Amino acid sequence: MRRSVSVAVAGCAWLILHGTANATLSNKELEAQASDLAARLAAVERANQTLVQMQQQIESARQEIRALRGQLDEARHELDSIKQQQRDLYSDVDRRLLLIENGAQPLTPGSVQPVPTESEIRSVDEASVYGDSFAAMKASRYDEAARGFQLYLAKYPDGPRADNATYWLGEAYYVQKDYEAALRSFQEVMTKFPDSRKAPDALLKSAYCQYELKAYQDARTTLQSVVKSYPGTDASRLAEQRLTKLEAEGH
Repeated sequence: MRRSVSVAVAGCAWLILHGTANATLSNKELEAQASDLAARLAAVERANQTLVQMQQQIESARQEIRALRGQLDEARHELDSIKQQQRDLYSDVDRRLLLIENGAQPLTPGSVQPVPTESEIRSVDEASVYGDSFAAMKASRYDEAARGFQLYLAKYPDGPRADNATYWLGEAYYVQKDYEAALRSFQEVMTKFPDSRKAPDALLKSAYCQYELKAYQDARTTLQSVVKSYPGTDASRLAEQRLTKLEAEGH
């Protein structure tokens, strides 16, 4: 690109320096050629600016892909942990139920009957509801995932995975382009669970929703908050990239 600009400039200079010595070309013809070269130079400069903007957008997309891959790895680890916890809990409950069904004796003074506690049953159900919802999300069954996370939050609003359930509910809405519902979920992460590990991503995704809803000033303010509140994170780098995109688009 720089070589093309240099060639155009050199050609223009040659015409100016040697135009008067060329008896076969009139002044008007020389002016026309100079104008044509100037127009070509301007076109080259515009193309170069477009390429720079495209490169910025490509880099922004790469950053988003890297962040999404990181979230996917985290999601896989989380799902594996949930499955293992479910297996352990179900195994313990099944063992206790089998003891009751196969030869459990009436309680006698000093004896202890192994029965599942309410807390254990609740823990199994909590892990099951979240795990099924998360599995649906991972399998791209977004409607099913959204219903599952809604059920989880209705049953366990203060559960150990309530912050994650709220975030992934927002993601389920976002991928289906229901940006208003997604924005509410992401903002709820910030208001109810400000210390959650999902907080930086939730704030970033809030800005993305505002961008899609064409609330560009709100998006800009939220992105600046991400950069200020979570410096050095993937969310911060992605926020800076989106701010650059907003600037390039004139928003």
